[in-house]
Amino acid sequence: MKKIIFSFLLCCVALSVMSQKLAVMLDHKSYCTDKLEPYVEFNFLVDGQSVRYLLNENNRFQAQVEINVDIKQNDSLVENMDFILLSDEFEDSIRQGKPDFLTIKNLKLDNGTYFIYFTLKDINTNFKPIHYEDLIELYFPNDKVSISGISLLSDIQESEEDHVYNKYGYIMTPLYFAYASEKQSALPFMIEIYNTDYVFGKNSSFLIRSRIEWYETGNTAYGQPVYYVSKTTGPVVVFLHQFNIYTLPSGNYNLVVEVLNEDSSVVASGKVFFQRNNPSVTLEVADFNQINVERTFVDEIKDPEILQQYVSYLYPIATLAEQDFFKTRLKKVPHEKMQRYFYYFWLTRNAADPEGEWKKYKEKVDYVHRTYGSKVIKGYQTDRGRVYLKYGKPTQVIEEPYDPQAYPYEIWTYYVLGSQTNVKFVFCDKDLATNDYELLHSDALGEVKNSRWQMELTKRLNPSLNPDIKTPDDYWGGDINNNWRLNR
Repeated sequence: MKKIIFSFLLCCVALSVMSQKLAVMLDHKSYCTDKLEPYVEFNFLVDGQSVRYLLNENNRFQAQVEINVDIKQNDSLVENMDFILLSDEFEDSIRQGKPDFLTIKNLKLDNGTYFIYFTLKDINTNFKPIHYEDLIELYFPNDKVSISGISLLSDIQESEEDHVYNKYGYIMTPLYFAYASEKQSALPFMIEIYNTDYVFGKNSSFLIRSRIEWYETGNTAYGQPVYYVSKTTGPVVVFLHQFNIYTLPSGNYNLVVEVLNEDSSVVASGKVFFQRNNPSVTLEVADFNQINVERTFVDEIKDPEILQQYVSYLYPIATLAEQDFFKTRLKKVPHEKMQRYFYYFWLTRNAADPEGEWKKYKEKVDYVHRTYGSKVIKGYQTDRGRVYLKYGKPTQVIEEPYDPQAYPYEIWTYYVLGSQTNVKFVFCDKDLATNDYELLHSDALGEVKNSRWQMELTKRLNPSLNPDIKTPDDYWGGDINNNWRLNR
């Protein structure tokens, strides 16, 4: 399976980790047993075209990938998993036609928050191992309802076949890279819900609410229904459902699942990120013809140039469909139509107080103009300004203007960012003359990723085109790696 990168597809929950050769899709989700014993399910899928095949003891060609997983808590090793993942055996070593190979492993853990350190190596090559770090939280209390991680699927088929993806009598093919292509018209998913019989009572009914929301705003996506499904309580309740995403525009989304009690209050919830590519579905100016702006704050914006400037301020926090709408359909429209759209934009962010929501955002725009703008570029158009407007003030910032070999750079850390924790952004000033720092790398969902960002940062004095070299040699006065690692 080859990794496909689209202009807007920059990352996903089921991470694709790649070096020059080895390509592995890895995923992990939290579950528990009917006795509320937590465990983590790990899914490893190796691209069969990305590994080297050598003769084994059976005189047949086979690939071998060594996988090591260290689970740590408070810097102490809690659990470890170390194994060799083998491909099928073949009579020749020609790479063409070699299928992907995979495995699923479970590891029991107590409730808590853990850092997971992955090391993956193609044993038959001299390439350096791949390293990846992630975090997972397990929370399955004895006296509350809880849910597993949400499994996004590309396909689901009822089957009795003995298959690695067979669960509860269905072959559930994962949605690889959390990416739904234009060809995919439905989005199935599966979760497990625990302890409802204890909390709600045996043989009682409860409701599950599910929806698709814009990742950027948290609002329900255009034209998407909110589903309510009644289920009967039990130690473990399996919930299989699917959304029709045929008309879902291109963009970044969360699929949200919530368990409701009899008062319709949310007692347990979860969400999972995915990306959709659907260029045939777009927003149109006519979609906002029914919006009435009379006697609203937008009605007071009489100057078309000022309104156009205000609309341009929205770009950093807009969804992908809205950004496309700005660029292709909102140019040269009459003033009143732009007013309708501007008001609609803020209605979708805060229906109770759209004006107040706009004013709060305008204060942030003014701040990034002062802080990150210059005579040649406005603050909201810079990478740092965009990130600040989209995600808010970072929890911690490390500034390094005088590294001996690197461009001036900053590392921003957000302790919590949506469903992610300890998220970082690396910015650098390559022209050394303006205040416009370029975003080099981030581990945030939907942001640019660059495994060679340290080489990019130091390339003015340490040029290297070798894709295998990810970090520069140690040098006096340099502290890039420590600044990245310790900024959390």
